[in-house]
Amino acid sequence: MAKDTSAPEMRGRRIGGCEIVDVIGQGGMGTVYLANQLALNKKVALKILDAKWAAEPKNVENFLREARLAAKLEDEHIVAIYDVGTDSGLNYIVMQLAKGETLKDRMRKGALELEDALNYIEGAAKGLGVAHAHNITHRDIKPANLMIGDDGIIKILDFGLAKLDRKDGEDDTTQFVGSVAYMAPEQSEYIRIDARTDIYALGITAYQALTGVLPYRGESNWELLVRHHCEEPLAPSVVNKEVPLTVSRVVLKMINKDPAQRYETIDDVLTDLKLLRRHQLPAAEAPWNRRPLNPSAVDVGATKSEDVYRKGLKTQREAFRASKPVKPLREILPALGVVYRKSGDPALMPSNFLEFEIGEKRQTLAQVVAREYKFDKEKILYASRFIIVQRPERMLLTIKGRKPLSVGDVQHLYDLLEALPLKNKVLAVALPPDYVAQGQDIRWIVDAYNMLDKRGCGFSVIVGSMENHTTFINLGLDSHIKLELELERTASVDIQQLVAKGENLPGSMASELGAAGQLPGAARLTPGAKALVTQISELIASGDLTEAARAWRRLAAESSERKALSDLRPLRHELFEKLLAEGKEAFEQDDFPTATERFNLLIDLDPGRYEGHYYKGLLLKHEGKLEYAQAFLTQAILAAPDEADLFYHRAIVRSRVNDMEGALRDMDMALNHNPRLVQGYYNRAKLHKRMGHDDLARHDLKLYEKLKKEQERASSGASNESGERPAAGTRPAEKKKA
Repeated sequence: MAKDTSAPEMRGRRIGGCEIVDVIGQGGMGTVYLANQLALNKKVALKILDAKWAAEPKNVENFLREARLAAKLEDEHIVAIYDVGTDSGLNYIVMQLAKGETLKDRMRKGALELEDALNYIEGAAKGLGVAHAHNITHRDIKPANLMIGDDGIIKILDFGLAKLDRKDGEDDTTQFVGSVAYMAPEQSEYIRIDARTDIYALGITAYQALTGVLPYRGESNWELLVRHHCEEPLAPSVVNKEVPLTVSRVVLKMINKDPAQRYETIDDVLTDLKLLRRHQLPAAEAPWNRRPLNPSAVDVGATKSEDVYRKGLKTQREAFRASKPVKPLREILPALGVVYRKSGDPALMPSNFLEFEIGEKRQTLAQVVAREYKFDKEKILYASRFIIVQRPERMLLTIKGRKPLSVGDVQHLYDLLEALPLKNKVLAVALPPDYVAQGQDIRWIVDAYNMLDKRGCGFSVIVGSMENHTTFINLGLDSHIKLELELERTASVDIQQLVAKGENLPGSMASELGAAGQLPGAARLTPGAKALVTQISELIASGDLTEAARAWRRLAAESSERKALSDLRPLRHELFEKLLAEGKEAFEQDDFPTATERFNLLIDLDPGRYEGHYYKGLLLKHEGKLEYAQAFLTQAILAAPDEADLFYHRAIVRSRVNDMEGALRDMDMALNHNPRLVQGYYNRAKLHKRMGHDDLARHDLKLYEKLKKEQERASSGASNESGERPAAGTRPAEKKKA
């Protein structure tokens, strides 16, 4: 006779070396207890087969099989099995005690945040990957069987329905097991079951985690079964607009009714989930060319679900027993009386689904395109992070805010780029000056480029900060994607005028006054801006100039009072000069990483002054990045068109890229501004020589020798000043290169 396993009877009993403490919950075939493993004094979960099941030997065999199968699986995403056996007529399994809450409990409040949902689904997929590697199919994946531990790691519970995949050719088609709401169509028909069944169930779980609801609902299991076989679900994005279409297509591929159209393996699912979480485009194709986002649903009020399902199953069974090909129910049931609900809703496609905020109104992409993006002075805002501006030569997509794009932001961007008509065939993404670029930005930028390149659309990235520009160059982004540097211009000429008039505060007085809250102009700032001024002043005083420059950037981005910022120019001037001194010192000592950082900060701090551009150009020239070096030296010349050294160095760069005419023009300008630039005559002679102007070359060499001797006599043997490095002498190697 089967033993009673009710809670009052079991508390305090010792089974399999464990003392039962309390009931945890009810599993598919047994009750799970909290117990203490006596030998190790360890809290465990003890699962005991219920009496009604234990009466049948076959059930006992299946129950114990769960343990034998699961015991093979060792992974952080699968609950571990410690022991299995029979004691006092009770069949038991001793398992790891998973502390936390089930995914079902977590979802009681509705949909999860996108990144949380993807994280949990990826964890479950990893656990299934281990099971499938052992040819084990779980068959009952659902939120109640996924435990979120206190450490945030999700674990798969209850392999009670698990079964070894058949490898001997025997069809596994006759046991309809699982939870109907999550059950793959082949689990309720005469079709072979394999690991793709788990992919379907995990897809249904993912759908629910992302939207807060199940894709199929009905008053009875019969209605659910018919829907699983015959109804295409709404795209998750329609149910929850926070879910990007790229994520929807991954989920819809997981729950495709035809196993052959799903992901082939759980590893393929993991690949796409990892791509999503790494800010990349998933491989799953968009199904919108075959079906809309909102396909027609089964009218369960007009469909006799139980009769239709039973007739279809009978048809399959007859074919199966006659050893004839078995058609899937999705092909059989529509002809047996399945009715689809007629709807007056238009078929949704991305162009009439994606929405924009324009003022206080919301309009679809199709409506925006119809007006050719012309909305007077109102901003076109998409997905809260992207501002769209249609310019004559190209479309500009500006990212809002300083935070790096989230997974959702990136996937929404892909949705837009895939759906945009792009009549002008050119698109640029602009990163604002205060945007904090990270390595993950490389991934989405490259994927965006590849996506648009396939469509024959030009693509470039506009960077508003020198720091980000250098990050992208160092990571090799510029190798095939056009980078544009577009810095915010400020009234930097006013600083130079202040310097000329002697109005800058001497020494460190500006930072001292700022730290004391007495700097002119600070009184008109908001309390938050005042705090930043104090912080900047204290950072300058402590010598932490890098953080001071970044704090100034935040001050400039957050302050709406330009006049007050203008009054703070002495503080910025002091910071600029100290950064410049540090950068020059690092440059002279060949500490190029430090020099690069300082000069980037100079450009961001005051793009109107030439020094940051100039030294950045010299660094790039030293690294052999001549195209960028020329661009920065050109920026420096625009800021200070009378500086001879700037033309001199640009001439050197141009000569190295074989732009002889341009190099000669620049060298002429350098010597016009400074006729005593000795090294200029030497290098211009080299240019004339390469261009076949031998007479002019000899003339310049004579001038070079003459001025060099005069300089040596004047300096009594001091190093000649070639101009190759300002105020620090010339590297000998540079003298010979024109």
